[in-house]
Amino acid sequence: MKYWLYGLIFSVVVGGVVTALFLYALRGVLGLGDKPKLKEKGIKRVPPWFTGAVERFVFTVLIAAGVAGVTTAMMGWLALKLATNWNSNHWKNNPKAHPFAFTALLAGLVSMFFAALGGLVCTGNLWASYIASI
Repeated sequence: MKYWLYGLIFSVVVGGVVTALFLYALRGVLGLGDKPKLKEKGIKRVPPWFTGAVERFVFTVLIAAGVAGVTTAMMGWLALKLATNWNSNHWKNNPKAHPFAFTALLAGLVSMFFAALGGLVCTGNLWASYIASI
């Protein structure tokens, strides 16, 4: 049970902090400045930190449970998120927003990496997997 607690905390909390820092640093290095605002007023969005926490939690549990094909599902989820955002009028009609979508995709990969590591921590196989891959 303690491995599950450690794995979920690592995935959701540590993964969230590292992903946010990665995104902030990447956009800073690229000199992107502030993210373009939605033109349509009154549109409510799910906060990105919440979406990231939920996806890391879900994929950590699926990896720890040994569900077949979960890594494919992780990549499919990233593709779905990117396609959904890219297809919105806000991103289509605003070329300045395109680098933000790409950096969000890279941050999603970092987030999924933490979900995978958290799942291995939950199973207690993190170090065994690491040593076997060397």
